[in-house]
Amino acid sequence: SIIAISSLPFVSQADTYNVSDNFYVGLGAGMISPNDVDINVSGAGTVNGVALSGGITGEFEFDNGYQINGLLGYRINDYLSFETELGYTKFDYDKVNLTVGGTATSGGVTFTGAASTSYDIDGSISAFSMIFGPTLDFDVYENFELLLGGGIGFASYNDEIKSVGGSTGLSYDEDSTDFAAKFKTGANYSFTEQTYLQATYGFNYINSGVDNFTDDFTAHSFNANLVFNF
Repeated sequence: SIIAISSLPFVSQADTYNVSDNFYVGLGAGMISPNDVDINVSGAGTVNGVALSGGITGEFEFDNGYQINGLLGYRINDYLSFETELGYTKFDYDKVNLTVGGTATSGGVTFTGAASTSYDIDGSISAFSMIFGPTLDFDVYENFELLLGGGIGFASYNDEIKSVGGSTGLSYDEDSTDFAAKFKTGANYSFTEQTYLQATYGFNYINSGVDNFTDDFTAHSFNANLVFNF
């Protein structure tokens, strides 16, 4: 992940309460909003134990889900920190929208999807992720600062579809670990010299695309963390 950092001419030197100590830890939670994932089965084949006919196109849609986050950081100087962010994420499938239909066969059951048709999905994705990277912060007021950061790491996840349109023809349960990256921006608000609240927006990427099936996964996240210096 490449992080573009621009200067903020109106900002003073970062020396607020929450940057007074080198080490900090945080714990929080939030929401994840997954983007649709495109489907493109160019030729007949088997993916995740499911036999797919060729020519299927469409997209998977997902419900919003939740995240639980942990944060461990070390402040290098007044502006720059290096962080390790741990996260557990879970969200459900919503539906599959087929542009060009086809068949999927699993466990002796065949699901036939019609073109220009949507089908409800019973399924979910859960993931553990670890992201490493730098964070910059800049004072705006005495106890308020803006932040910009990001990093790279991995996501280890379980992808399960139990049924599509009431049929188990496209059902599978797979565990995978893939490269992940995240960009984030937000703000810190200090309560005391040891404690502050961090609110962030994140853009998340996982290199989860499957050849002859789906594209990579991206999502927006919104989190709040309570952070402690020590």
